[in-house]
Amino acid sequence: MKKIKIILFVLGLFVMSSGCSDDFGDMNVDPNSTTKVEPKFFLNAMQQEVFANYQRNVNLYPDLYSQYWANTVSGFGSPRYEYVDGWIGNQWKEHYTRHLRQDLAMQEAYGDNEFFVDAIAIKEIWMCYWWSRMTDTYGDMPYFGAGVGDAVPYSSQQEIYADLFTRLNVAINNITGGEEQYNYTDDYDLIYGGDALQWRKFGNSLRLRLAMRISNADPEKAQAEAQAAVSGPGGLLVSNADVVKVPMWSKGWFDYLHQMAWNWNNIRMSKTFSNYLYNQSSVGEDPRAPKWFAYQVFNEDLKKVEPKTKEEAGFPIYNGIENGFNLVQSDADEVFATINLEGGYVDFVGSEDDDMYCPVMFYSEVKFLEAEAALRGWISGDANALYKEGVQASMDYVGVDESDATAYLSGLTTLTGANENQLKQIITQKWLANFPNGVEGWADFRRTDYPDITLPKSGVSGSSTVAAGTWVKRISYPDNAHQQDEENMPSLLNTRDLDRMDIRVWWDTADTKTKDGSGLMNSNFN
Repeated sequence: MKKIKIILFVLGLFVMSSGCSDDFGDMNVDPNSTTKVEPKFFLNAMQQEVFANYQRNVNLYPDLYSQYWANTVSGFGSPRYEYVDGWIGNQWKEHYTRHLRQDLAMQEAYGDNEFFVDAIAIKEIWMCYWWSRMTDTYGDMPYFGAGVGDAVPYSSQQEIYADLFTRLNVAINNITGGEEQYNYTDDYDLIYGGDALQWRKFGNSLRLRLAMRISNADPEKAQAEAQAAVSGPGGLLVSNADVVKVPMWSKGWFDYLHQMAWNWNNIRMSKTFSNYLYNQSSVGEDPRAPKWFAYQVFNEDLKKVEPKTKEEAGFPIYNGIENGFNLVQSDADEVFATINLEGGYVDFVGSEDDDMYCPVMFYSEVKFLEAEAALRGWISGDANALYKEGVQASMDYVGVDESDATAYLSGLTTLTGANENQLKQIITQKWLANFPNGVEGWADFRRTDYPDITLPKSGVSGSSTVAAGTWVKRISYPDNAHQQDEENMPSLLNTRDLDRMDIRVWWDTADTKTKDGSGLMNSNFN
């Protein structure tokens, strides 16, 4: 395991100066000076959390479970569903000791000040995103009252989702966009530069994402929230200019895909992903493939050379490696495709730190969410048209030539047949377009059981808590939580033996094993 040092802001979480009780002391305080940490410092650090411990928190878990990537390192057990507390256990600790504390400190300092209404609303939208990531990873969690130093009972995921919808609704409707409001100046808001109206679009779009997430668990609530999101003030993301993404900040250095794929040679494209790049359209190869992937080859001195296209490397396609090998062939570096650092698509890769972004929500995802909501009859619109718009948005964002994109779209099957069949097509194309956002790819697979994802090649590890022949469904609580807080855990998960990773989270109601011979589920529209 490669270890790196994450550079983050060290924030003061308390008032930086204390007032005096007499008038003489007050005379020495400039009434126009700030005595608190500015909101921009909190928000900037909170946004950078998407990169924090990325290899251990994301790449070795959701990135592999979504099957965008396969691991090439012998001895890494996570591809075979093993829990390693020193890796993914960091995510829990970082959330409660950094992210949540920054949120609460900002809320306490500025939550009742009318000058900071937009700033607090933006913070709330970001925290709703982050909380959704956390509860989608673990299920039930300490939520209400968490972060203030006292142990609290674990809240059910259903309760957490209900509160997130409430918080999003309040934040979206509170945003004013007024010029008199505090603004995250000097580029400290890494996403929208402090543009509150843009954040409102993200808030509505996030609300739609979470609504569709609970579509099987609570269809009535999902429908109501989807309709509220679509009709919310400011609307949804409307173009690729609205994409929610966090750039690597020039003042920090973080492990991200270029490190895992090139510098450390830990990952290669998954064979599952490679297969879908060639079996969706009658034209054959997905025109995004050479934008996303390349071959890493070595010269006679075993030094890396420039990325190679499949033609330059002598391969007919971009090959992926099967997920879950116990041991990977020694030639994995050269025969399987990796991330293309020079493909002209620099929104998450590139030669300079400032060119690299971590995706939070693509515009294409919003179109696929709308397509599914329309398919379910929850919103107006033609599901097939929205589905095609999602594919087109992804092609445009990646930089595919217009004629190539048109040909690919023309070669796609029109949405027809039973709803399950149409949903499978929507989710499969959504999964492709969401690359490399493994957090979302894994969530959609668990929720819908689409697209078809393989079990580990070498089988589920005997050291895992996932039954043989089944898929990983959540991450176990960290060791520290078990050692100190088992009395507050759900009774069905409150020992290491019970805290299994094949137990579904609340919104994951489908059972993969019930797929029939056609590869369709029987439960996404019940």
